[in-house]
Amino acid sequence: MFINAVIIPYVGLMTTILIPAIKRKLDSKTMNPFDTKKTSMAAHKTLWSGGDYIIHFKYSAILNISYITMLYGLGMPALFPCAALNFFNQYIVERIIVAWYMKAPAAMDDSLTRNCISKLRFAPMIFLINGYWMLGNVQIFKNVWTFIDDSSQSMISKHHAEFTINWDTPTMTFALYAVALFIIQKVAGDYLAQWGFAMADKEIQVDEDLPNFYKSIKLSHADELVKENENMMQNFGFEPNDPDTI
Repeated sequence: MFINAVIIPYVGLMTTILIPAIKRKLDSKTMNPFDTKKTSMAAHKTLWSGGDYIIHFKYSAILNISYITMLYGLGMPALFPCAALNFFNQYIVERIIVAWYMKAPAAMDDSLTRNCISKLRFAPMIFLINGYWMLGNVQIFKNVWTFIDDSSQSMISKHHAEFTINWDTPTMTFALYAVALFIIQKVAGDYLAQWGFAMADKEIQVDEDLPNFYKSIKLSHADELVKENENMMQNFGFEPNDPDTI
């Protein structure tokens, strides 16, 4: 976890910097983009422009660190500072990469962010449930042992849920609250959204400045698509100019 928090982000930064620099040095000894060995404009742009920023891979890393920390964090509290250090280093590294070494990211809405948040809502629930199981270990906190006669027998753990007030009661209480809130959200989520209890008040509409589909392809390809659609409609029993096909 510590290696993933400190070393991995900066290894990714060094890889992003060094690999394109080595390729450009092999293409031009003076590191001058106008002094190139490339014979096509496409190959020249690919080499001397920034790479494509793969954002979904970053979201998966955040989810991975979050769930590992929440799953084992109560038993190993050192995971929390490691996770915070990881997020800090990742923040610094990604800002450097996006600002200096990648192409400008395409215009996007908040779909990925909302999807990531919806996945992260299970992490606190797992933290509370698994934390209650850890705190309820009778061998550690109550010094309860079940002795066995030989190694062929399985030791009974006596690790069961106990509805008594002790050190793990707050964890159990909030775990039950978390499960209840999840059930309420699933059952009455639409009604709660109408009353304003939602992650966003409105959908973000992003103008990606994309041309019309039929204007972005060749006329011959557009004609082929139109004929293919007409042929498909006729196979299903519709006439090309039938208003029922709309």
